[in-house]
This record gives sequence, C-alpha cells and structure tokens, in this order.
Amino acid sequence: MARWSRFAPTADRRLVKALHEGDEEALATLYDVYAERLYDYCAALLDDSKAAADVVHDTFIDASRRAPRLRERERLRPWLYASARRRCLLRKRPAAMAADEAFARLDFFQREVLFLVHRHDLTGEDLAATLGITTLRAQRRLIRADRQFPEAEKVVDAVAVPEPPAALRHRVLHAGTDPELAGYRTEIAARGGALTAEGMPRQPDAPSRLARRWAFASGGSVAALATAVVVLMFIGPNMPVPDLEWPGQGKPQAKTPSARPHRSDGATTTRPRASRPRSQPPPGSLPQLIPSTSPKPPKKSPKPPKGTLVVSPVSVHLRADTKIADIQLSAKNGKVAWNASNGDSKIVLSNVSGAIPAGEHATVQVILNRQGITPAGQTVVTVTDGGGHSTAVTITWDLSLF
Repeated sequence: MARWSRFAPTADRRLVKALHEGDEEALATLYDVYAERLYDYCAALLDDSKAAADVVHDTFIDASRRAPRLRERERLRPWLYASARRRCLLRKRPAAMAADEAFARLDFFQREVLFLVHRHDLTGEDLAATLGITTLRAQRRLIRADRQFPEAEKVVDAVAVPEPPAALRHRVLHAGTDPELAGYRTEIAARGGALTAEGMPRQPDAPSRLARRWAFASGGSVAALATAVVVLMFIGPNMPVPDLEWPGQGKPQAKTPSARPHRSDGATTTRPRASRPRSQPPPGSLPQLIPSTSPKPPKKSPKPPKGTLVVSPVSVHLRADTKIADIQLSAKNGKVAWNASNGDSKIVLSNVSGAIPAGEHATVQVILNRQGITPAGQTVVTVTDGGGHSTAVTITWDLSLF
C-alpha cells in the first residue's frame, strides 16, 4: 500500500459541501488531500509526467464545479478517480503501469484493477464507480486478475511514488479561483463529458444504458426469429394456408387438401370444383395508396439575403497585466453563422460558434491562461463565416511574472 492516509468519508462530505458553498479554501484542501494520489494514478496510466499534471489540473478544476452534483457526497474519492481516468483514456493508449514483465503481459483492465485495489485501496462500489461498471463486474474482474497474477500487491507497491510538479498547486488554485477565468473553467468542465444519474463521470470504455438496452432488444429479436425458423421447419410445407378475404366478405376459409374419390377399378376420378365468383371488394375497403388528387408542390420560400461577417479588430495585444481581450463580430445585410478556432493551448475562447441576426453584434472573449512565468508569445484566432470565408485575428502577449 502507498503512503497515503486512510479514506475518510466524513471529510469528503464536508469538502463537497464546502465546494458547493463556494468556500475559497475548499479547493486548496481538496488538492492537498488528493493531488499525490491522482498524480500517481495518472502517471501510471499515461507514463508521461506533463500529461499527468495536465489531467490532474483539469480534474480538480472540474471537481470544483461539478463534484457538488454527486447524489452521495461521501463518494468524492471515486468521483475524482473516475474523472481523471476518463481524461487519461481519451488522451493516449494506457501504459504498462509497472516494470514487471509478467505484470505488463496482463491486459490493461487487469493491470488497472490490480493497481487501484492494491495501491490505491479502491474496492467494492468505489472501484466499480471509478471503472464505470457494476459492482459485480468489477469484483469478477478483480478475481480473474488476482488468480492470473497473485503477486500483484507486492509488484504495484514497489513502484516509486512520483512527486507532482511544484508549480501544479499554484496552477490549480489560480485557474480555479480567478474570476476572469470563469470561461476557462467552463470549458474544462465541458471536456469532462456527461455525468451519470448518480453524478459520476461516464467512462469512454463503458457501454451506456441505451447501448445495453439495444443489445438486450436485439438479442430478443434474434431469438424470436430463430424460434420462428425452427417452427416452420417442423411444420413443413403442407400446413393449411388461410384464404385471405377482403373486408366485408365473411370469415376467411382455410384451404385444405381435397380428397379425390377412387373408383372400383383403382382409377382416380376428379370431381369438378364449382367456380366461386369473385366479387369486387366493397367500396372504400381498398387501401388508399395514392391520393386521388396530386398535391401541389409547396411554394419555395424566398432565400434570406446572405449576410456579411465583420470582424474587429484583426490584431489584439495583451499587456503583462492583462488576460482578456474582446473580438467584436457583426452581421451586415443578413443573418450570419460563424465559428472560431485557435491552435494555442494557452488561449481560451469564451464562444466558438454561433449565429448573428442582421444588424446585431456578438463578442468573443480571448482569455490568456497565464501560469507562473508566461513568456511573450503570439497565435492566430481564425473566425469563419457560414460561406467558408475566414478572417485571421493575430493575438500577441507580453512576458508576465506571477
């Protein structure tokens, strides 16, 4: 077992309550309790210290906004692990998690469940919630992994505990409490995906409830079809076939094989069948497949005039003491759809798409995420209208020290 203290549900419940009430010290306490554990887990999954630090950073920012949605507030610990796990799995293929060759030969799910149980003390419902599966499936996965690799506890406990970067705590507290970075926090939470009915993060490798229902319904349909085929094979082709009649012509009669009388000399005589006149179906009983009168084609509504997107300014400079700037968008001569993008992770846009009615305006905030020492830099924000015409806005910023 690693060096961390034992799990305290009461303390977690108080932490979630403090986050919900907006306590400024709650995020710092949350980081101090869980940063090393989450960083150890993410570093094992990713085998990349920088990527692990980024995931831990985003997990705490997400928790400050969405952990209070938990139905059971004492389950903060599995919420954090589940949020970090989702972000790791969406980044890259999971790593070996330990240097032991026999351990590395296990599949990822076996390695992960052994790592979480024997190193992070996640069991039962907490383990299942972290993995996004039922408690029974999690228990079965653990039993199979333990049988295949009984020395797991010794191997995972021998892995060195990595230290989170010294600047990570400052990054988390700055991004989580600065009022000017509210849009940045919203974007991080949105990347965390949907939550379950219990308020837990959904896992990318776990089937959704809709998928499970579809699989159940599909299995039932296949079973019903197979049963019908077997029944037809046993009944054979000589089964009575009902003579379907049009509505209003009496009850349907079944055709049965007619018996032919035999003469004394052994020949078979054929009795002529009385022809039964076929009456036309009563009026109104025929299905109306084609309307009696062809509908007139709908009149095409006149196309609205194409608008022109105006972007201003096309160059933005952020001084050392500035983090936010505005880009103004306006529509002339008609409604305009637009979207915006940028290629620098330090820049966050408050809005990335929308539509502007004719004569109206919209504002896109450009937010620079300054962390520690931020060197001077430059990037380009591209704003594109619905017709594919793009406008490049150059963003530059000065060196800043925090």
